[in-house]
Amino acid sequence: MKKFFLEIVVFICGAVVMAFEIIGSRMLGPYVGTSMVVWTSIIGVILLSLSLGYYWGGRIADKLPRADILSLIIFISALFMIFSTFLKDEILQLLIRWIDNIKVVSVIASLILFTVPSVLLGMVSPYAARIKMKSVEKSGSTVGNLYAISTVGSILGIFMAGFYLIPTFKITNILLLLSIVLIAVSLFLNRIHRFYFKNQISK
Repeated sequence: MKKFFLEIVVFICGAVVMAFEIIGSRMLGPYVGTSMVVWTSIIGVILLSLSLGYYWGGRIADKLPRADILSLIIFISALFMIFSTFLKDEILQLLIRWIDNIKVVSVIASLILFTVPSVLLGMVSPYAARIKMKSVEKSGSTVGNLYAISTVGSILGIFMAGFYLIPTFKITNILLLLSIVLIAVSLFLNRIHRFYFKNQISK
């Protein structure tokens, strides 16, 4: 891959996943509040999901270290984020109606709304590291650089969501914006993949 393309992808996905986490409290807030219980549920579920994403991303990347597969993973994460956007109210209303326990509702709602997008976005960094890795000797620096870039992106996502997006836009619009960004990143990566490998074949 051309230099820095994967870094850009990792940076943006890191920003999106952390913005998604901050916005999660506003998704659940109207139904269960924004207490420590709610935040604990959101953070716990997203961290668990990211851990699973790191694990599965690395394993799948070892078998299929291809940028078009990574592009597909990002695209599917956007689709599930759209699912969360449009079904969040119905899901939360049903849970509130069926379960009379805020802790249980918070955990189940977080699992339904946040698990799949977070797992898929968690796959991005290890997958990108495997694609970018050219030698065992430099594997440590490759992985370290990409995870550092992802973390910087996450920091930006937190500040952008908390300081600008949430005070300025409706939650549904923010979630759609994040989904569109992921779709754009996916298409960008897929196009780069096709262009790069066409050039490789022609040479």
